[in-house]
Amino acid sequence: MRLLNLPADREGRFVERVNRFLIRVRLSPGEWVEVHLHDPGRLPDLLTPGRRVLLRHAAHSRRKTQWDLLAFRKKDYWCFCHSGYHRGVAEALLRGTHPFGPFEELRPEPGVGEGRLDFLLQGPAGELWLEVKGVTWARDRVGLFPDAPTLRGLRHLRLLTELLDSDRRAGLLFLVFRREVEEVRAAAEVDPDFAEALARALDKGLAARAAVLSYDGKALYLERFVPVRA
Repeated sequence: MRLLNLPADREGRFVERVNRFLIRVRLSPGEWVEVHLHDPGRLPDLLTPGRRVLLRHAAHSRRKTQWDLLAFRKKDYWCFCHSGYHRGVAEALLRGTHPFGPFEELRPEPGVGEGRLDFLLQGPAGELWLEVKGVTWARDRVGLFPDAPTLRGLRHLRLLTELLDSDRRAGLLFLVFRREVEEVRAAAEVDPDFAEALARALDKGLAARAAVLSYDGKALYLERFVPVRA
């Protein structure tokens, strides 16, 4: 199922990560560019010098960097790595497949207390508060999140748990960009607090879904859903 058209403009080779949001890419011999990396994670098995990457021209010409990183080549596929598109991909997925059940209204960025989540779905079963996370790390066909300690992710899980404690429905959607993944788990060795919070939320009734997605350099597609385990 096609979810989002997003053609890449150029292929290059990853050279190095300059800082959290900036990498250097070689386009051709003697031609190097700085590229915006819209993923604050560690990307432990993707940031390898010489790895093929796909780039897209930046939408705003006044930006410091004129390129965005879209994907890294992993084995025989492209691993999409631009979290700025997660919300659009998730919305297309929700509208096209209803993984949390049917709904009549989808509201982005609803406020919850002093925080915000990604979506509020309103349907026949009532409201469902939803957060979306991207998975770009895998080991032995297990998708792992997070790949770096995430206070933001922990806050989101606590918000979802508070909603469950007040007898409201809450969900978590993992967008998995590793095609080999057969299940998703919390990376307890990276962030034990997040892992504990996820297990607690699942025990309380959190609706968790994980969608494996593919990217061919032109568009993002839904491949299948896989289980989320504590």
